[in-house]
Amino acid sequence: MDFDFKKSFKGTISVIGTSEIDVVTKKITIELGRLLAENHYAISCGGLSGVMEAVCKGAKLANGLTIGVIPFEDKSYANKYVDVVIPVPFSQARNIIVVLSGDACVAVGGKAGTLSEMCFAWIYGKPIIALTGEVEGWSSKMAGKKIDDRRGDVIYEAKTPQEVVDKLNDLFKSQSKIMYKMPTEF
Repeated sequence: MDFDFKKSFKGTISVIGTSEIDVVTKKITIELGRLLAENHYAISCGGLSGVMEAVCKGAKLANGLTIGVIPFEDKSYANKYVDVVIPVPFSQARNIIVVLSGDACVAVGGKAGTLSEMCFAWIYGKPIIALTGEVEGWSSKMAGKKIDDRRGDVIYEAKTPQEVVDKLNDLFKSQSKIMYKMPTEF
């Protein structure tokens, strides 16, 4: 096999968000997926509908790689734009796997499940970028804030998909290796 992930991609971005989105959020999220793929990021997500399907669709428009961590044993539940399906039939417990599979996390809107993923990303030291602008939900509510005092940074705000990618590129340049960290406390 000639495929070399480390040579093909800067890293993997966990994209989190709700399974029910409006037309505006869908358009923005498709653009986000396209830009992430064009900038050589693989995408990991929950693999179902809404934000997850839109970001995967956008990535496929630019021949990107998509990973779907689904809450079912049957892989056929993944949306049609997922390349690699990882079945984790433990309902919301898969949220931690979605977050840990990425080097950084991008939140798009979201409800309680998205908030839990943002918390896991915070605990495990993953950079978090919250898409705001025309997007409603937890990403807009948490942008620019800290979840608690265990970290020195904040949840970064980006108003457009291009700002998300610019911030990710800056983060990956400034940190020679963005990597998973163990939580210091729960």
